[in-house]
Amino acid sequence: MQSKDGKRNFNSWGDFKRVIPFCDNFGYTRGVPVDRYYIENFLEKNARLIRGRVLEIGDNEYTIKYGGANVHKSDILHVDPNNPAATIIGDLSNLPQVNDEFFDCIILTQTLHLILNYANALNTCFRILKQSGALLITVPGITSIDKGEWKDSWYWSFTPSSLKMILDEVFGTNNHKDEAFGNLISAIAFLYGMGKQEISSSDLDNYDSFYPVLLTACCIRQSNSLI
Repeated sequence: MQSKDGKRNFNSWGDFKRVIPFCDNFGYTRGVPVDRYYIENFLEKNARLIRGRVLEIGDNEYTIKYGGANVHKSDILHVDPNNPAATIIGDLSNLPQVNDEFFDCIILTQTLHLILNYANALNTCFRILKQSGALLITVPGITSIDKGEWKDSWYWSFTPSSLKMILDEVFGTNNHKDEAFGNLISAIAFLYGMGKQEISSSDLDNYDSFYPVLLTACCIRQSNSLI
């Protein structure tokens, strides 16, 4: 249907005419969330860097999955002292109990936006990484906010420009490789809480810089170039 000025009117919203998502937990009840598709592709692409002594936040699922036999020691950082899996208790923005140049790799997925002093957290990561060690970061772009335990500490979302700027300050302009993933379809699907299996890979892989769902960065401490 067209209006008098010749523009097409959109009246058929179908299932999308709603003020609540299909799933209010990022899509977990419908399968794997859309952002996990991008996160896991990023980690798989950089799996060779997950080696030696590796630190992951919250659990070590990705350390085991992508590092495998290349990981000699797996550490888990958690803020909750009652977490039985944690090998280090503390706040990444202030972690004096961990020595300088201690880790070969840090996996920091979907965590930086929950840290008020994210710059301090990045400086900590730089300090505790060994020379040529890797920091693998993912952060949200277009996203809903967690309704569970993290709702009160969900401080930030990032853009490609903002992530590049803060990483330039910590790692230097030549020592991190940043990418963004997503488009209008995947952004809408993620906000509605759809599972990634409900969208084709071709639609997920099509990138539109105006609709970044997830941002990633591979940072190397004081290396001349990324391998």
